[in-house]
Parts: sequence; structure tokens; C-alpha cells
Amino acid sequence: MGFGAAAAATSEEYLHKNHWEASEVTISVAGAAGKQNLGSAVSSGKTRRIREITVRHTGTNSTVVSLMVNTTVKLSIDVPAQTTRVWSSQDGREFAAGEQPTVQSSDVTGGSTYVSAAGVEA
Repeated sequence: MGFGAAAAATSEEYLHKNHWEASEVTISVAGAAGKQNLGSAVSSGKTRRIREITVRHTGTNSTVVSLMVNTTVKLSIDVPAQTTRVWSSQDGREFAAGEQPTVQSSDVTGGSTYVSAAGVEA
């Protein structure tokens, strides 16, 4: 890509055209750890970059939320009790065709943990 306004417009068009988003999932409920798929598996011939994750934690204890593929942890986020955390990255975390992104949390007391995500898939 080039420089200046034309490059910025092209970048914005690319991000808009290839936008990917996962609806909010509940990954844990009071008294248990949890693990859930984050959207569907990556489409054949595509690569997904998760660029933003929002964690809404209503538990009365702190938890750790991990973004994973199989048993490989790609990102861990410490989330204090009763807070919302937003993680974002220009480059994001990459998932290849066929990989199924999942989110997992540690044990939760007195509430639940919810996760949503967005990025690009092209």
C-alpha cells in the first residue's frame, strides 16, 4: 500500500470488507471454569486475525481468560472481579484455515464471564 489519504482509505476499505465478529459467549458460570468456541472455525483458504476482545466479568473473584487454539494459548488476559476489560492489537492474534478459536476462563465465584471478539478474516 502507498502513503497518505489514499492508503488510509484503502486500509479502511479492507478492514470493512473483511470484518469478522463473534457474538458474546458465556465462558463460565459461578463455581466453575469454562471453555467455549469463539465463533466458527476459520474458513478454508482464509486467515483470521482477532484484533479486539471484550471480557465482561461479573464474578466476585479475579479470573484469567485465555484465547486458544487446541491446547496452544495465544493470549491470556487477567480480569479483576466485576470489571470489563478490552484488549486490542493492530496485528491481532492469527488463526489459520480450519483452526477453531476458543476462550477459556479460570474458576469463577459469584458471577459469570462473557467474551466477544472482532477482527478480520481474509
